Amino acid sequence: MNKRNWDKFSLKNFSEFKDVDIDGQNSAVNEDSLFKFVELDEFKSEVIKVEPYSYWKSVMRTFIRKPSALIAIISMLLLLLAIIVIPMFTPEGFLDFSIADKDLPPDSVHLWGTDLVGRDLFFMTWTGARKSIGLALITSSLVVVIGTGFGLIWGFYRKLDPIFIELYNLIANIPALLLYMLLSYVLSQAFPAMAAEVRLIISLTIASWIGVARFIRNQTLIITNREYNLASKTLGTPPARIMTKNLLPYLLSVIITQTSLIIPGMISSEVAMSFFGVGLPSNAISLGALLDLGRQKFELYPFQLLAPAGVLSFIIFTFFLFGLALTDALDPKKHR
Repeated sequence: MNKRNWDKFSLKNFSEFKDVDIDGQNSAVNEDSLFKFVELDEFKSEVIKVEPYSYWKSVMRTFIRKPSALIAIISMLLLLLAIIVIPMFTPEGFLDFSIADKDLPPDSVHLWGTDLVGRDLFFMTWTGARKSIGLALITSSLVVVIGTGFGLIWGFYRKLDPIFIELYNLIANIPALLLYMLLSYVLSQAFPAMAAEVRLIISLTIASWIGVARFIRNQTLIITNREYNLASKTLGTPPARIMTKNLLPYLLSVIITQTSLIIPGMISSEVAMSFFGVGLPSNAISLGALLDLGRQKFELYPFQLLAPAGVLSFIIFTFFLFGLALTDALDPKKHR
Protein backbone atom coordinates (compact mmCIF):
# COMPACT_ATOMS: atom_id res chain seq x y z
CA MET A 1 0.00 0.00 0.00
CA ASN A 2 1.49 3.28 -1.10
CA LYS A 3 1.56 6.41 1.01
CA ARG A 4 -1.43 8.04 -0.73
CA ASN A 5 -3.68 5.00 -0.17
CA TRP A 6 -2.50 4.76 3.44
CA ASP A 7 -3.48 8.40 4.07
CA LYS A 8 -6.96 7.74 2.67
CA PHE A 9 -7.28 4.62 4.80
CA SER A 10 -6.22 6.52 7.92
CA LEU A 11 -8.68 9.35 7.36
CA LYS A 12 -11.46 6.89 6.61
CA ASN A 13 -10.82 4.82 9.70
CA PHE A 14 -10.53 7.92 11.87
CA SER A 15 -13.91 9.13 10.62
CA GLU A 16 -15.41 5.72 11.36
CA PHE A 17 -13.98 5.25 14.85
CA LYS A 18 -13.81 8.75 16.25
CA ASP A 19 -17.42 8.50 17.46
CA VAL A 20 -16.89 5.09 19.12
CA ASP A 21 -16.02 5.01 22.80
CA ILE A 22 -14.07 2.33 24.64
CA ASP A 23 -17.09 0.03 25.04
CA GLY A 24 -17.74 0.09 21.30
CA GLN A 25 -20.82 2.27 21.54
CA ASN A 26 -21.30 5.35 19.40
CA SER A 27 -20.99 8.64 21.19
CA ALA A 28 -20.71 12.11 19.83
CA VAL A 29 -17.30 13.45 20.79
CA ASN A 30 -16.63 17.14 20.56
CA GLU A 31 -13.16 17.48 19.21
CA ASP A 32 -12.79 20.95 20.78
CA SER A 33 -13.28 19.45 24.25
CA LEU A 34 -10.20 17.27 23.80
CA PHE A 35 -7.92 20.30 23.79
CA LYS A 36 -7.59 23.29 26.05
CA PHE A 37 -6.25 26.57 24.80
CA VAL A 38 -3.52 28.00 27.05
CA GLU A 39 -2.92 31.71 26.99
CA LEU A 40 0.61 33.08 27.24
CA ASP A 41 1.28 34.66 30.64
CA GLU A 42 4.54 36.57 30.45
CA PHE A 43 4.68 37.01 34.23
CA LYS A 44 4.37 33.29 34.98
CA SER A 45 6.92 32.44 32.33
CA GLU A 46 9.54 34.40 34.31
CA VAL A 47 8.84 32.62 37.59
CA ILE A 48 11.54 30.10 38.58
CA LYS A 49 10.08 27.19 40.52
CA VAL A 50 13.48 26.15 41.88
CA GLU A 51 14.75 28.33 44.73
CA PRO A 52 17.70 30.44 43.51
CA TYR A 53 21.05 29.36 44.93
CA SER A 54 22.63 31.67 47.48
CA TYR A 55 26.11 30.74 48.69
CA TRP A 56 25.91 32.40 52.11
CA LYS A 57 22.38 31.12 52.77
CA SER A 58 23.59 27.63 51.94
CA VAL A 59 26.55 28.14 54.26
CA MET A 60 24.29 29.14 57.15
CA ARG A 61 21.86 26.30 56.41
CA THR A 62 24.64 23.71 56.31
CA PHE A 63 26.34 25.17 59.38
CA ILE A 64 23.18 25.17 61.53
CA ARG A 65 22.35 21.57 60.63
CA LYS A 66 25.66 20.23 61.97
CA PRO A 67 25.49 18.99 65.60
CA SER A 68 29.08 20.08 66.18
CA ALA A 69 28.18 23.59 65.04
CA LEU A 70 25.31 23.80 67.54
CA ILE A 71 27.65 22.67 70.33
CA ALA A 72 30.22 25.24 69.21
CA ILE A 73 27.63 28.05 69.10
CA ILE A 74 26.29 27.24 72.57
CA SER A 75 29.83 26.98 73.96
CA MET A 76 30.80 30.26 72.28
CA LEU A 77 27.78 32.07 73.74
CA LEU A 78 28.51 30.71 77.21
CA LEU A 79 32.15 31.70 76.90
CA LEU A 80 31.36 35.24 75.76
CA LEU A 81 28.78 35.60 78.51
CA ALA A 82 31.29 34.43 81.12
CA ILE A 83 34.18 36.70 80.08
CA ILE A 84 31.88 39.73 79.85
CA VAL A 85 29.56 39.31 82.83
CA ILE A 86 31.69 37.61 85.50
CA PRO A 87 34.46 40.28 85.63
CA MET A 88 31.77 42.96 85.99
CA PHE A 89 30.62 41.47 89.30
CA THR A 90 34.06 41.01 90.84
CA PRO A 91 33.86 41.96 94.55
CA GLU A 92 36.14 44.74 95.67
CA GLY A 93 39.57 43.54 96.73
CA PHE A 94 39.27 40.06 95.21
CA LEU A 95 41.92 40.85 92.60
CA ASP A 96 44.31 42.60 95.00
CA PHE A 97 47.32 41.07 96.74
CA SER A 98 46.37 39.68 100.15
CA ILE A 99 48.96 37.78 102.13
CA ALA A 100 46.36 36.82 104.72
CA ASP A 101 44.21 35.00 102.16
CA LYS A 102 46.91 33.34 100.07
CA ASP A 103 46.67 29.67 99.04
CA LEU A 104 43.11 29.25 100.33
CA PRO A 105 41.27 26.10 99.13
CA PRO A 106 37.90 26.40 97.38
CA ASP A 107 35.08 27.46 99.74
CA SER A 108 31.78 29.36 99.69
CA VAL A 109 33.55 32.74 99.44
CA HIS A 110 36.30 31.83 96.99
CA LEU A 111 34.74 29.26 94.64
CA TRP A 112 38.05 28.15 93.17
CA GLY A 113 40.25 29.21 96.06
CA THR A 114 43.01 31.84 95.96
CA ASP A 115 46.47 31.88 94.41
CA LEU A 116 49.81 32.22 96.16
CA VAL A 117 49.40 36.02 96.47
CA GLY A 118 45.82 35.94 97.77
CA ARG A 119 43.82 36.78 94.63
CA ASP A 120 40.52 35.02 93.95
CA LEU A 121 41.09 32.36 91.27
CA PHE A 122 37.53 32.30 89.92
CA PHE A 123 37.37 35.99 89.00
CA MET A 124 41.07 36.07 88.12
CA THR A 125 40.64 33.23 85.62
CA TRP A 126 37.70 34.77 83.75
CA THR A 127 39.30 38.20 83.76
CA GLY A 128 42.50 36.67 82.38
CA ALA A 129 40.50 34.73 79.77
CA ARG A 130 39.02 38.01 78.54
CA LYS A 131 42.48 39.52 78.12
CA SER A 132 43.89 36.43 76.42
CA ILE A 133 40.98 36.21 73.97
CA GLY A 134 41.23 39.94 73.25
CA LEU A 135 44.94 39.70 72.49
CA ALA A 136 44.33 36.62 70.32
CA LEU A 137 41.61 38.40 68.31
CA ILE A 138 43.81 41.44 67.70
CA THR A 139 46.81 39.33 66.74
CA SER A 140 44.80 37.03 64.48
CA SER A 141 43.24 39.98 62.68
CA LEU A 142 46.66 41.51 62.00
CA VAL A 143 48.09 38.17 60.88
CA VAL A 144 45.21 37.51 58.47
CA VAL A 145 45.18 41.05 57.02
CA ILE A 146 48.95 41.19 56.49
CA GLY A 147 49.17 37.58 55.31
CA THR A 148 46.27 37.99 52.87
CA GLY A 149 47.72 41.16 51.36
CA PHE A 150 51.18 39.71 50.83
CA GLY A 151 49.72 36.36 49.73
CA LEU A 152 47.72 38.01 46.93
CA ILE A 153 50.80 39.92 45.78
CA TRP A 154 52.95 36.81 46.03
CA GLY A 155 50.53 34.70 43.99
CA PHE A 156 49.82 37.38 41.36
CA TYR A 157 53.44 38.37 40.70
CA ARG A 158 55.33 35.11 40.18
CA LYS A 159 58.64 36.98 39.91
CA LEU A 160 58.52 37.52 43.68
CA ASP A 161 58.71 33.77 44.37
CA PRO A 162 62.47 33.68 45.16
CA ILE A 163 62.16 36.45 47.76
CA PHE A 164 59.09 35.12 49.54
CA ILE A 165 60.17 31.49 49.39
CA GLU A 166 63.50 32.30 51.07
CA LEU A 167 61.69 34.38 53.68
CA TYR A 168 59.24 31.57 54.30
CA ASN A 169 62.01 29.00 54.64
CA LEU A 170 63.85 31.25 57.08
CA ILE A 171 60.83 31.68 59.35
CA ALA A 172 59.21 28.26 58.96
CA ASN A 173 62.38 26.29 59.73
CA ILE A 174 62.58 27.80 63.21
CA PRO A 175 60.17 26.34 65.82
CA ALA A 176 57.31 28.79 66.24
CA LEU A 177 57.44 29.04 70.03
CA LEU A 178 61.20 29.57 70.00
CA LEU A 179 60.81 32.34 67.42
CA TYR A 180 58.06 34.01 69.47
CA MET A 181 60.22 33.95 72.58
CA LEU A 182 63.28 35.25 70.71
CA LEU A 183 61.38 38.16 69.15
CA SER A 184 59.77 39.06 72.47
CA TYR A 185 63.14 39.06 74.24
CA VAL A 186 64.73 41.21 71.51
CA LEU A 187 61.89 43.73 71.67
CA SER A 188 62.03 43.89 75.47
CA GLN A 189 65.75 44.68 75.32
CA ALA A 190 65.47 47.14 72.44
CA PHE A 191 62.34 48.92 73.72
CA PRO A 192 62.19 48.62 77.53
CA ALA A 193 59.28 51.08 77.79
CA MET A 194 57.08 49.11 75.36
CA ALA A 195 53.98 47.60 76.94
CA ALA A 196 54.05 43.84 77.33
CA GLU A 197 50.78 43.46 75.40
CA VAL A 198 52.15 45.41 72.42
CA ARG A 199 55.41 43.44 72.48
CA LEU A 200 53.43 40.19 72.52
CA ILE A 201 51.23 41.21 69.58
CA ILE A 202 54.21 42.30 67.48
CA SER A 203 56.12 39.10 68.17
CA LEU A 204 53.22 36.83 67.26
CA THR A 205 52.36 38.83 64.15
CA ILE A 206 55.90 38.95 62.74
CA ALA A 207 56.35 35.22 63.10
CA SER A 208 52.90 34.11 61.87
CA TRP A 209 51.89 36.18 58.83
CA ILE A 210 54.14 34.31 56.38
CA GLY A 211 52.22 31.06 56.89
CA VAL A 212 48.94 32.74 55.96
CA ALA A 213 50.63 34.44 53.00
CA ARG A 214 51.83 31.10 51.64
CA PHE A 215 48.35 29.60 51.98
CA ILE A 216 46.71 32.55 50.18
CA ARG A 217 49.43 32.43 47.51
CA ASN A 218 48.61 28.79 46.74
CA GLN A 219 44.89 29.58 46.54
CA THR A 220 45.61 32.55 44.27
CA LEU A 221 47.63 30.38 41.86
CA ILE A 222 44.64 28.08 41.46
CA ILE A 223 42.25 30.79 40.25
CA THR A 224 44.49 33.48 38.77
CA ASN A 225 44.41 31.97 35.25
CA ARG A 226 40.68 31.39 35.03
CA GLU A 227 38.72 32.91 32.16
CA TYR A 228 37.34 35.96 33.94
CA ASN A 229 40.78 36.89 35.29
CA LEU A 230 42.38 36.46 31.87
CA ALA A 231 39.64 38.63 30.40
CA SER A 232 40.31 41.33 32.98
CA LYS A 233 44.03 41.26 32.19
CA THR A 234 43.30 41.44 28.45
CA LEU A 235 41.04 44.47 28.96
CA GLY A 236 43.82 46.25 30.82
CA THR A 237 42.32 46.11 34.34
CA PRO A 238 44.87 47.28 36.93
CA PRO A 239 46.39 44.47 39.03
CA ALA A 240 45.16 46.03 42.29
CA ARG A 241 41.58 45.95 41.02
CA ILE A 242 41.91 42.34 39.85
CA MET A 243 43.21 41.29 43.26
CA THR A 244 40.51 43.14 45.22
CA LYS A 245 37.53 42.58 42.91
CA ASN A 246 38.25 39.19 41.29
CA LEU A 247 40.52 37.23 43.63
CA LEU A 248 39.69 38.47 47.13
CA PRO A 249 35.90 37.78 47.04
CA TYR A 250 36.56 34.24 45.82
CA LEU A 251 39.04 33.65 48.67
CA LEU A 252 36.80 35.13 51.36
CA SER A 253 35.52 31.74 52.53
CA VAL A 254 38.98 30.24 53.02
CA ILE A 255 40.14 33.45 54.74
CA ILE A 256 37.29 33.16 57.26
CA THR A 257 38.19 29.53 57.85
CA GLN A 258 41.86 30.38 58.41
CA THR A 259 40.91 33.12 60.88
CA SER A 260 38.72 30.79 62.95
CA LEU A 261 41.58 28.28 63.18
CA ILE A 262 44.30 30.86 63.91
CA ILE A 263 42.57 32.30 66.99
CA PRO A 264 43.01 29.23 69.25
CA GLY A 265 46.62 28.95 68.09
CA MET A 266 47.27 32.55 69.11
CA ILE A 267 45.70 31.92 72.52
CA SER A 268 47.94 28.88 73.04
CA SER A 269 51.02 30.85 71.95
CA GLU A 270 50.25 33.75 74.30
CA VAL A 271 49.73 31.34 77.20
CA ALA A 272 52.96 29.47 76.41
CA MET A 273 55.00 32.69 76.22
CA SER A 274 53.58 33.97 79.50
CA PHE A 275 54.16 30.55 81.05
CA PHE A 276 57.87 30.71 80.14
CA GLY A 277 58.19 34.30 81.36
CA VAL A 278 58.62 36.12 78.03
CA GLY A 279 55.00 37.13 77.52
CA LEU A 280 52.91 39.06 80.01
CA PRO A 281 54.45 39.61 83.46
CA SER A 282 53.56 37.28 86.33
CA ASN A 283 51.55 39.98 88.10
CA ALA A 284 49.35 40.49 85.03
CA ILE A 285 45.89 38.98 84.91
CA SER A 286 46.07 36.49 82.05
CA LEU A 287 45.74 32.75 81.64
CA GLY A 288 49.45 32.32 80.92
CA ALA A 289 50.46 34.21 84.05
CA LEU A 290 47.99 32.20 86.15
CA LEU A 291 49.34 28.93 84.78
CA ASP A 292 52.87 30.06 85.58
CA LEU A 293 51.88 30.85 89.18
CA GLY A 294 49.90 27.63 89.55
CA ARG A 295 52.85 25.57 88.35
CA GLN A 296 54.98 26.74 91.26
CA LYS A 297 52.81 25.04 93.90
CA PHE A 298 51.03 22.39 91.85
CA GLU A 299 51.91 19.52 94.23
CA LEU A 300 50.53 21.34 97.28
CA TYR A 301 47.66 23.26 95.66
CA PRO A 302 46.72 21.60 92.35
CA PHE A 303 43.53 23.66 92.01
CA GLN A 304 45.67 26.76 91.32
CA LEU A 305 46.80 25.18 88.05
CA LEU A 306 43.77 23.07 87.17
CA ALA A 307 41.29 25.97 87.27
CA PRO A 308 42.95 28.17 84.59
CA ALA A 309 44.02 25.07 82.63
CA GLY A 310 40.40 23.88 82.47
CA VAL A 311 39.18 27.27 81.21
CA LEU A 312 41.98 27.36 78.63
CA SER A 313 41.03 23.89 77.39
CA PHE A 314 37.40 24.95 77.08
CA ILE A 315 38.34 28.06 75.08
CA ILE A 316 40.59 26.17 72.66
CA PHE A 317 38.02 23.39 72.24
CA THR A 318 35.27 25.92 71.47
CA PHE A 319 37.25 27.82 68.84
CA PHE A 320 38.58 24.68 67.15
CA LEU A 321 35.15 23.08 67.02
CA PHE A 322 33.66 26.28 65.62
CA GLY A 323 36.42 26.53 63.02
CA LEU A 324 36.09 22.92 61.87
CA ALA A 325 32.30 23.18 61.56
CA LEU A 326 32.65 26.43 59.63
CA THR A 327 35.20 24.83 57.31
CA ASP A 328 32.73 22.12 56.32
CA ALA A 329 29.90 24.64 55.88
CA LEU A 330 31.99 26.87 53.58
CA ASP A 331 32.67 23.95 51.20
CA PRO A 332 30.23 24.32 48.26
CA LYS A 333 30.41 20.57 47.58
CA LYS A 334 28.50 19.93 50.81
CA HIS A 335 25.63 22.29 49.95
CA ARG A 336 22.33 20.75 48.91
